[in-house]
Amino acid sequence: MYSMPEVQSRKDNTAARRRVLPLFLALVCATLLATVNSQAAESSPWRLAEEVALPTGFSLTGAIRSRFENARNSLRKGTANDQIFTLRTRLDATYKKDGRLWQLEIMDARQDFADPDGIVGTGDVNSLDIQNASVRLDLGSKDTTLKLGRFTTDYGSRRLIARPIYRNTFNAFDGLELKHTAPSGNSVALLATQPVQRLPSDKASVLENDFEWDRSSSDRRFYGVFTTQPAPLAGLVSGYFEGLRTEAYFFSLREKSATVLDSTIDTLGFRAEVRAQPGAFDFELEGVLQRGDNAMLDAEAVIRRGDHRAHYAFFELGYSFSVPSRLRVLFEVDYGSGNDAFTPNRQERFNQLFGVTAFAYGPTGFYGVFNASNIITPGVRASFNPAQGLNLMASYRHFWLADKRDSLGRTKQKDLSGEVGSYMGQHLDLRARWDVIPRSVRVEVGTVFYKPKGFQEKNSVFAYGGAEFTF
Repeated sequence: MYSMPEVQSRKDNTAARRRVLPLFLALVCATLLATVNSQAAESSPWRLAEEVALPTGFSLTGAIRSRFENARNSLRKGTANDQIFTLRTRLDATYKKDGRLWQLEIMDARQDFADPDGIVGTGDVNSLDIQNASVRLDLGSKDTTLKLGRFTTDYGSRRLIARPIYRNTFNAFDGLELKHTAPSGNSVALLATQPVQRLPSDKASVLENDFEWDRSSSDRRFYGVFTTQPAPLAGLVSGYFEGLRTEAYFFSLREKSATVLDSTIDTLGFRAEVRAQPGAFDFELEGVLQRGDNAMLDAEAVIRRGDHRAHYAFFELGYSFSVPSRLRVLFEVDYGSGNDAFTPNRQERFNQLFGVTAFAYGPTGFYGVFNASNIITPGVRASFNPAQGLNLMASYRHFWLADKRDSLGRTKQKDLSGEVGSYMGQHLDLRARWDVIPRSVRVEVGTVFYKPKGFQEKNSVFAYGGAEFTF
């Protein structure tokens, strides 16, 4: 923890750096415009690998992203008004030969301008570390592969396992990933891993962008089986449901620590969808059950045993108009269970494992009020492309607590009496993405207007803007 003089010193330094922020952003914009002017006439994006004489089989790509976020009247614990500037740089090298693909990805994610008593954490900072260090082997053919080492990965809807897109840092795993695709297109993937812990994790080190090697431990293990059926009804039905796609999966997270003597969360899920097509309705349905148990050591060194009983459901119905702007509108609703105060030995709060929420409940980072735990949230969403390379999105949602005595999302706010009620307000999430140079330079801005209810009556506003250069 910081002492009071240290906190004041950091605030003074932050204020000084804040004064140079406009100059820095002007430099970033000037660099971006220079890139646009030099590349706009090109038919394909600039790639580093094309400028470097690499031996056969080698590939080298990367990206640089900068983003500024500002939060006012935040409901999350910490500074109500805060800001952060994040910078992320990635280099990804691969070598392919004789059915083997070697990969090494290095990333540096850091921040500036965040307040010492704010909510900055390892979701924002991970200074110079390895995200991928693996080899993928073809076992007889390209239809069966085995990956060994450290890697990032996405599965299904990305609600439970994902390589984050909005967030400044990634989820990585040490272990193996076996995949097989049958001639029918059906596929199965097996995971046996140890989740990587981003380090350092203490607030002081994160604020200073300190370096420490990330690591995994056998005290935290993650296993999974994920199956995909791209056309389970092919030949059985015709018409709309001929395009049905399904997924079924099982994940198991097992943990131990100084206070958690043993914890197991088993997750069983199913997902079905008909993907969006112009001039047609689409839908998505996902249901998840979680079961498990734990043995924990309380403050009096007494072993407390409990179980985990949670669930999650999602439904979406959309329509894509057959117009050049690719207008799509949809209705969506999420439900994630919460803790019942009258069953203290039972954990009923849905655990989202290693998934992401930005695409569902608004940006994470310094907004990130909601996740898939203890929530009921219906909403409507629309997206369209008014011009080449420009995408606009608007999402409007209302929020209720599934259990009014459990906490709200990531805010840690709760009312054990239940007098605050279940309704938590509404938000409007707006976003614009402009591919200045397709697959090379993207600019993104967005804002969320949150009108809370219950724990806070003051309106909250979050805004961000940034750019990413892929090379």
